[in-house]
Amino acid sequence: MNMMTNIQIGSLVLNTELLIYLAAGIVAVFALRLRSRKNPNKEKIVSIGWSAIILWIAVWKGSLLLIDPMSVIREPLSLLFFSGGVWGFWLATVTAVGWCWYKYKRIVGQLESLQWTGVLLSWWVTAYLLAVIVIGESVQLLQCVGLLLSLGVGIVLLHPSLWSRMKGKFGDGGLRSPRVLTQGAVFLLVLVLLSYTFYDQLQNGVLSKQRLGSAEGSSIVGPREGNIAPGFELVDWKGERVSLKDYRGQTVMINFWTTWCKVCKTEMPHVQKLYEHYQATESDVAILTLNVTSQELNATHVKQYIEKQGFEFPVVLDARGDAESEYDVRAYPTTFIVGDEGVIRERFLGAISYNDMKKRIERVRKSEAE
Repeated sequence: MNMMTNIQIGSLVLNTELLIYLAAGIVAVFALRLRSRKNPNKEKIVSIGWSAIILWIAVWKGSLLLIDPMSVIREPLSLLFFSGGVWGFWLATVTAVGWCWYKYKRIVGQLESLQWTGVLLSWWVTAYLLAVIVIGESVQLLQCVGLLLSLGVGIVLLHPSLWSRMKGKFGDGGLRSPRVLTQGAVFLLVLVLLSYTFYDQLQNGVLSKQRLGSAEGSSIVGPREGNIAPGFELVDWKGERVSLKDYRGQTVMINFWTTWCKVCKTEMPHVQKLYEHYQATESDVAILTLNVTSQELNATHVKQYIEKQGFEFPVVLDARGDAESEYDVRAYPTTFIVGDEGVIRERFLGAISYNDMKKRIERVRKSEAE
């Protein structure tokens, strides 16, 4: 799945991933309402759809207890800001689809339950993949195939006459006839060709933007991706001087945070885990956190917090807020990943889990090596 940055409105950071899932759910339930407008069980059908979306989000969030229980035990608020990632996504999907099919089966029968579950699932997938392709950080061929396939299925299920014809073909053994098999093969071929064309056009557009951004921003010092990372020389919480230029030749994750930020405190165990991972592998990755001390009560308060939590990763004190200003940080936490040549390759608003941090760092390392 694509990794997407969050949306910042002033000092408020909205979780883009959660917003996409909710928006896709609304689209799917609207499709259910549209298809069931003449059905005597309309209210029950739509209600089950809403319940399935809520169940999906609950399982997706709660899956963190299975994937990383220690982070939840240490910081219960992790359930608000993180999830079980890819495993949580599929666990939530299987759970919601199975529950949805079972509930529909009880009120409309087995075959009709497939229709209503299919309407909900196909339009949820269509809305989700469309959002991922439009605002995601990369485009994949499988996403394009999935989008066109789910859109086609969704249209068929929404149209009563098409659904009736499809039931007939499934119900009378017509699925095995040479004519239906030929039509299916042609459909799949056309789907693949259309998907590849769609993917090729989108990929060329993304690459063009990346090249243009790289060409324009490579010589500019600033806080945006493609810019040279603003330098700084500050003192860490132990009183030692730290300069960004000392990390040249390494991939550096710079994380801005404060002790009064609940989201930041929830993220800190993930930063510690990431630091331990790269320390153990002896790689060329550095983890550097900047506490915006100008926003704190005092530096002593920050030191006490670090010692109490037992964090080992480097913590630099931005006493006057100079680095915060240079990096145009307006919300916490904000994270930058700087490549080995000193250029900002990633910028992320809001909390990031250990897995997402690692994926982003490895993606930058891979691109730098190419």
